[in-house]
Amino acid sequence: MNKNLKYFHTEQNTQGIVLIHPSTTDSNTNELDQLEEFIAIALIFLGDPDIKGIIYRNPLSAKETDYKAMYTLASHSDIFEQRLSLLLSKIPDLQQHKPVISIVQNDCLGVSMAAALWGSRRIATREARIGFSESRYGLFPGFGATVLTSRLLDPEKAVPFLTQGTILTAVQAQEAGLIDQVVVDLTEALESAQQYILQNPLLKATMYPLPIHTEAFEASAAIIKKRSNGLIPGIDHCLQMIRDARELSLRDALIQETQHYTKVWNSPEALSMLRTQYYGIREAIRPDTSTGFELKKLGVIGAGMMGSGIAYEGARAGIDVVLKDVDLTQASKGKAYSEKICNKLVQQGIMTENAQQQLLGHIHPTDQMADLENTDLIIEAVFEDKVLKAEVTIESLPYLNEKGFFASNTTSLPISELASVSSKPENFIGMHFFSPVDRMALVEIIRGSKTSDDTLKKALQMTRQFGKIPIVVYDGPAFFTSRIFFNYLLEAITMLLEGIPANEIELQARLAGFAVGPLAVLDEISLSLMLHVYDQLPELHSSQKRCYNYLVKLVTAGRNGRKSGKGFYDYDSVTGKKTIWQDPEITKADHLPAGEQIRKRLLHVISLDSFRCLNEGVLQHPVDGDIGSVLGIGYAVHTGGVFGHIDQVGLPDFVNECQAFAEFGEQWEIPPALKQLADRNFSFYSGFDSNWK
Repeated sequence: MNKNLKYFHTEQNTQGIVLIHPSTTDSNTNELDQLEEFIAIALIFLGDPDIKGIIYRNPLSAKETDYKAMYTLASHSDIFEQRLSLLLSKIPDLQQHKPVISIVQNDCLGVSMAAALWGSRRIATREARIGFSESRYGLFPGFGATVLTSRLLDPEKAVPFLTQGTILTAVQAQEAGLIDQVVVDLTEALESAQQYILQNPLLKATMYPLPIHTEAFEASAAIIKKRSNGLIPGIDHCLQMIRDARELSLRDALIQETQHYTKVWNSPEALSMLRTQYYGIREAIRPDTSTGFELKKLGVIGAGMMGSGIAYEGARAGIDVVLKDVDLTQASKGKAYSEKICNKLVQQGIMTENAQQQLLGHIHPTDQMADLENTDLIIEAVFEDKVLKAEVTIESLPYLNEKGFFASNTTSLPISELASVSSKPENFIGMHFFSPVDRMALVEIIRGSKTSDDTLKKALQMTRQFGKIPIVVYDGPAFFTSRIFFNYLLEAITMLLEGIPANEIELQARLAGFAVGPLAVLDEISLSLMLHVYDQLPELHSSQKRCYNYLVKLVTAGRNGRKSGKGFYDYDSVTGKKTIWQDPEITKADHLPAGEQIRKRLLHVISLDSFRCLNEGVLQHPVDGDIGSVLGIGYAVHTGGVFGHIDQVGLPDFVNECQAFAEFGEQWEIPPALKQLADRNFSFYSGFDSNWK
């Protein structure tokens, strides 16, 4: 048979057991073609009375799903659905009469794991990692994965596993019920599989509907729906299939899954999320070894929350960190921050005590600037004050080694101006970390007017060494993420002053897909910090001045945010519970706008200013704006980011809607360049490719 096969090799032993495994390592091979050939081979062998069972390894030659190729296939929706339905309709035939055992190894994710579920039993080697990461990108597990998993697991386990992109170890998967046996290696897996086939020659698989625990399913589904607000089609279709998987026969459920799967692949949300959160991020973290730079000793000046977080991340990457503050007590508190994080990880079983000690051993608190001697990189993370930052820069620069560079962690201060105090401004760069640093993946790297290519490459390399995701922007007032974030907050305050109730603004922000409502965010960062940032801007337009004056009024009244116990919310001093506060001095609008208009204003105002950043050269590539907006400010994930949102709306409609909002302030002024693009019906992307040149 082997000479007639394109993708597979088969071996049959004297006991009537067949082993099927890929014969090609070509990662460009069409996955659907491979799976069609695999199932055809398997059914031929199962029809042979001399064959007792089948053992198969991952039938796909590629290590990971080629989403671009799958998108192309799925775009021909009728043909794709027909082929996939025909393929999946044959899965029940694999699970009847004779044992078919899959061997799960290494990273068995996505379609590879789906194929592993086709058999009647699964044996995993100890190092295997199992899951469906496509759920993170707007899709849901297809190729039978959702149906088969839903029939193996109880709904309360199946729902989060299938919708959240969770990756399990082999042991965790066995405990959940996805894996039947965990063994040491491939040799033991093959031996165990053969033994099982010989001891269990006949199967009695359930092909019919299974009972579903409705209350457990609805409770679990409600949690997921609350997080997504129905904005991510993959989640909605997946939840429907989890229910249907038990209420229909296996064959009918599998065919229905293909219908849902095809629809999701052809949704703009799936394309946008894949483009940003898979391909965009993968390109951003791609290593560049051309610098030959390796960060071994890091100096961090300022042991506040930001500096302490940077020190923790450096130590976690195995880098020696000197954490400097004005006194040793404060610097030691910075190290205690890392100890607190580690203690929690140890309690959760994520980190060993030995690993904790190793990590903490990398952090050296000090009040002596001389301890920064021979550092590869110094990051200053002191308060957002130009004079203070200049002082620590001048004092610490002599301690950099010959090839070292200096970075300022700032949210909005101009990098070129901060670099002016350095004798080597070409070795100066901005690195905007996000708080809390240990949980925020993004680092915004800001290139000053004199920053060299070599320094930029080193900063990118260091960011990747930290395990972070970098975007590169150019200098300008508040750079990119802070600038667009301020517009989000500005629009919320503008609407509040128009008489739109605070609770309605917060509700519509969440329904639009924002991670946190704008007024809640303002309370977290503190209103006085927002005022300080506005003070750093070269000038304010009238809408900004109006909001600035209102913030001054609230701060003067003691409403400075969470830390003061009240801001746009009131905070219970005992429980910490917050309740929205409605300013009694603001008259409620006679005619409240529809929720859709509020949502559009919040989304559009950020995207509009993002285009200004792109047009002005602060951004070089739309995908950087998309990554930065989603990871940095919690922009609606289903859009794929600020430019993905414009494409989903359509640029002509986007411009028309923004023009309709002109009465609300100068923030809605349309750049002439954007109007010209709208006249051409321009899209920032065609599929996965950028159209911006």
